[in-house]
Amino acid sequence: MSQVDYAIKAIAEQVEDNELVYIGLNSIPSLIASFMARDLYGKKIRIIGVAEADNPKSVEISPSTGNPFMVSNTPVFITADAFDLAQKGRLDVMFLGPVQIDKETNVNLSVIGDYHNPKVRLTGGAATAFILPLVRKAILWNLKHSKRSLVEKVDFVTGTAKYSSNKVIVVTNLGVLKYDREKKTWFITAIYENTSVEDILNNTAFEVVVSPTLRIITLRNDEREFIKRIDPYNLRSALA
Repeated sequence: MSQVDYAIKAIAEQVEDNELVYIGLNSIPSLIASFMARDLYGKKIRIIGVAEADNPKSVEISPSTGNPFMVSNTPVFITADAFDLAQKGRLDVMFLGPVQIDKETNVNLSVIGDYHNPKVRLTGGAATAFILPLVRKAILWNLKHSKRSLVEKVDFVTGTAKYSSNKVIVVTNLGVLKYDREKKTWFITAIYENTSVEDILNNTAFEVVVSPTLRIITLRNDEREFIKRIDPYNLRSALA
């Protein structure tokens, strides 16, 4: 069983009734998870995103979540209007897939190493710096959980929620972390049936604490089948 599928379920569980959910570019796990939350779990959410669709009836996964032809039976909702909603505090959920996340909720989608002489130049943050502190709940996903991805300090701050008051959640191939602003601490809130707390502790560069309400996430057959049906070509596996 692919760890991506566990992460998809974990993301879907973080989405709640009556939320306006925005899906950014090349965010396949969160796209599948959003439709899973709405169509399998029956959550009353509204899905918008860079495909400029307003709560489409169905979706066919493509290599780019910005592909307008991957959705059907939908009115248009342009990206500029979504950004306006974020600025007005009316965007509930936004997903991001940073390469690095640090203990202060800074994220990096720009470079690895020195900015002027990087080891790796990444895709860039698009609207990350703008939306991350404004959205009510930021769900960050990273499917390569290690001390190189969950770092003490990011190499470059593409965006941050450090000065915001929003919720910040990280979903990885090992489990789920939530940031407690009052304690300035990350809590492990869930692991998967095939991972452990020790896996997260040993692969995170900053201090994390085990939540007293730690959950174990399992996958039912109907959940596995839903994921396969919405992503029949298994494009999600390329991200693992």
